[in-house]
Amino acid sequence: MNEEILNAENMPDSMEVRRSFRLLSMDVIFYLCGQAFIDQSTILPAFLATLTDSSIVIGAIIAIKPAGLFLPQLWTAHYLRNRRRHKGFLMKVATVSRAGIALFAITLFLTSHRVILLAVFIVVYVGFWLTEGMAGVPWTDLVAKSIPERTRGRMFGFTQVGGGVLGLLAGLFISRILARGGLPYPTNYAVLMAVAAVFFWASYVSLFAVREPDGLPEEHDGNFLQYVRRIGRMVSGNSQLKRLLIIQMLIGFMGLSLPFFILYTGVAGRMIGIYLAIQVAGGIVWSALVGHLSDSRGPRSSILVSIVIGVLAPVLALLIGSKLLWLYGLVFFMVGGMISSVWIGLTNFLLEIAPHKERRSYIGLANSASAPTILFPVLGGLIVQAVSYQTVFIITAAALLAALILALGLRSGPSPINH
Repeated sequence: MNEEILNAENMPDSMEVRRSFRLLSMDVIFYLCGQAFIDQSTILPAFLATLTDSSIVIGAIIAIKPAGLFLPQLWTAHYLRNRRRHKGFLMKVATVSRAGIALFAITLFLTSHRVILLAVFIVVYVGFWLTEGMAGVPWTDLVAKSIPERTRGRMFGFTQVGGGVLGLLAGLFISRILARGGLPYPTNYAVLMAVAAVFFWASYVSLFAVREPDGLPEEHDGNFLQYVRRIGRMVSGNSQLKRLLIIQMLIGFMGLSLPFFILYTGVAGRMIGIYLAIQVAGGIVWSALVGHLSDSRGPRSSILVSIVIGVLAPVLALLIGSKLLWLYGLVFFMVGGMISSVWIGLTNFLLEIAPHKERRSYIGLANSASAPTILFPVLGGLIVQAVSYQTVFIITAAALLAALILALGLRSGPSPINH
């Protein structure tokens, strides 16, 4: 064991770990509840369908989320080089994302003009996910510095369950708000966005209270292009990292189908909230299992389970069809399970194989590598219009099956503390 590294980046004492565990858990739980009100597989497609009847436009807007999340990651990792702390940067970008959602809620209360709403929504949605993408590297690094390795799965699982319980209540609330005879349009969606903003700001306050430990800075100079070349050399020398990146790419094919699971059924109003509640329930159940598996049997096991859940979603959509609406809820049970659980195993596996001094680069690379998947919702919309919903579901199932086969070959390296 490398004592120098242990001394340079040691875990906080047990009391501080418990404090960080609570605050980071509250951050994620409130954040996930806020996300339920802008869910991209139920709420947003239904809302966007009131502004446009083009599945391509809807798919393109849904693609803003992965684009914003993935594209800034490597730049952020490079920008934060040579620093021991990153929380100041994290809080700045988090301020922008929270303010944007509040702004859109106000806009919905003030006007019902569809062109204005669509334009403001696109600007806010781009700003929200772009700043959330910038937050990905420093937030994950903060977790790695604050929470011991084999406690992270428990924390991630706990947050998904806690956020899921609140999200389940949110789904019931949403079903009442969107029910026929409820609030008029667009006031109904304005209320949903306003509540989302409240939970996002609660998340912000919890994160602000976390005390960031010092970390090991990535000491490298040079411009961004030189940094990218160094990243390329890092990937070429790590077979497990390469395998993980390919698996992430294949998992991204879920984005091909995600906006269209709900549109396939043609449901509206109260049923949307019910499907969201079922989706959140799936996230609660599967996240609890996957979080436990990650700590007890390692992140590889949790990755395998999450991918199996993902395969089941499009397969069930094909088998059940669009007419058996209550039975179709099983699709959203699996969608929620995969969305909530897959990042637990992927993140923990990445942190286990990443050397401490290169951790921010590993995080940025892993998140940026999925950038091509930003086109999948748009591609899904094109396939739906040109062929059928069923074709999109078949392609998604095949890609996830390939990811499952590759994941069987994952092998955790030595703990990063030994690097």
